[in-house]
Amino acid sequence: MPETEEQVVQGIKKVLGKLSEEENRKRFKKWNKTIAFSFKEFDKTWTTTLTNGLAGDLEEGGIDKSKKYDILLITNSKTWLGILNKEIKAMSAFSSGNLKIKGKMVDLLKLKKVL
Repeated sequence: MPETEEQVVQGIKKVLGKLSEEENRKRFKKWNKTIAFSFKEFDKTWTTTLTNGLAGDLEEGGIDKSKKYDILLITNSKTWLGILNKEIKAMSAFSSGNLKIKGKMVDLLKLKKVL
């Protein structure tokens, strides 16, 4: 069964929700970042702004390569959901080119804690 946009968005919300869990609140409390999740097969990017580690509204838009984000994840829905369901390791997806992440290394290592 093919993955749907709804499943992808629910996965994004799940990750963003982890930021407000007690064990992560302290770790991310000073984070003020723009994060984008881009999925080529849907030709869409979902973006949110973290303020003091808490995610704002999730905004849907097209893929715009001219926009600048603090963190940009580019993948496909199958890889994304596989990572979230612990069927695929994020580092394996990254190494194979199925997951591309752009941003400062320190931010990426910190974000890895909630994936």
